[in-house]
Amino acid sequence: MIAHFFRVIWFRKKENFMTSLGIFISFIVLFLVTSFLVYTAINYFKPIGFEYKNVWKITMDWKDSTQEEKLEVFRQIENTLKSAPEIENFGYSVSYLFAPSVMSMLDFEYEGLEFSTNLHSGSDDLNEVLGIKILEGRWFDETDNASNYQPIVINYLVRDEAFPNESALGKIVKIGETDYQVVGVIGEFRKGGRFTGSSKLTYRRISLENGTEFARFTREALGSRILLKVKPNTSVQFEQTLTKRLEEINRDWQFKVNPLESLKKSADTQTLILPVILAVVCGFLIINVGLGLFGVIWYNTNRRRAEIGLRRALGSTANNILSQIIGEALVLSTLAMIFGSFFALQFPILGLLPMFDTKVYTIAYIISILVIYILTSLCAWYPSRIAASIEPADALRDE
Repeated sequence: MIAHFFRVIWFRKKENFMTSLGIFISFIVLFLVTSFLVYTAINYFKPIGFEYKNVWKITMDWKDSTQEEKLEVFRQIENTLKSAPEIENFGYSVSYLFAPSVMSMLDFEYEGLEFSTNLHSGSDDLNEVLGIKILEGRWFDETDNASNYQPIVINYLVRDEAFPNESALGKIVKIGETDYQVVGVIGEFRKGGRFTGSSKLTYRRISLENGTEFARFTREALGSRILLKVKPNTSVQFEQTLTKRLEEINRDWQFKVNPLESLKKSADTQTLILPVILAVVCGFLIINVGLGLFGVIWYNTNRRRAEIGLRRALGSTANNILSQIIGEALVLSTLAMIFGSFFALQFPILGLLPMFDTKVYTIAYIISILVIYILTSLCAWYPSRIAASIEPADALRDE
């Protein structure tokens, strides 16, 4: 039966070429769009790696203050934060949390090889403020003040790439002309939000006691901030109260207090824009292809009324005719997807979209095949049902 379907399609190859081309293009586009959607859905169910509820951020604009003036103001800010009963803990951060389009990249060298990673910075208490999970070693602490090397904390992706067969703890890496020592390894940390993927990440230390680290922190004006862990059910009015207290320390500086949760909503919306646009465009393409396929099957079925009537006269049942029309359409789609699969499989083989892993491609590939088959079956069902209802005498009389 299947061999018969292929013969029928081959005999009508000129008529079927444009239909096959449309299915081929739809399959490729559907595969890529589905890959994005599957990637986004998988990210949604992964742990984000840090706590954002009851965490607020303070951003500052310190104008043209000198380093001495900045240090003095930060000392007073610390005293103000420690005296507020609503604040459980706080830490300094350069991390661009919930800013998926902002990245700060860093290359470090280990044993003559270079590794690229996202660069963040944090103070000794930041891991407790954000609830960062430590997999190996420790976070920054006061013992780093007496170390011969500046400390860094890496995430598990950097560990697996740079130190695949050995422990990362204690390893000395070079960033620029400075030697750093790995003191800890953290787990997942997706700073861009719930819909963004995992990325390699390195944390450097921020300390007011270290002039080099403090100067580096104050140079990062856009990403430098203080993160606060506030008590649950802290009122929104405390934002205004805290802002006024900070402004009283130095009226030349500008302070802004916001909950991280509000940034998360904005980041999630920003991240979903591209998948939604792709899904809408792909949906219109599939609808157009479906309408075209429906029209071709309808036209070909009407042209074959005599053939169908003769088959009915020779004993074919309505179900046989129904299966034949739908079967031919499915075989036509299969041929188009065989060629489409060759091109689709080049993406994982060549690594053209490195953020997608094999799991994403596999799920997207299966979904794409099912969607094309379902679309083809729906487009062929009504014309085949009409064809199955043709009476032999009526078809032969029309002929």
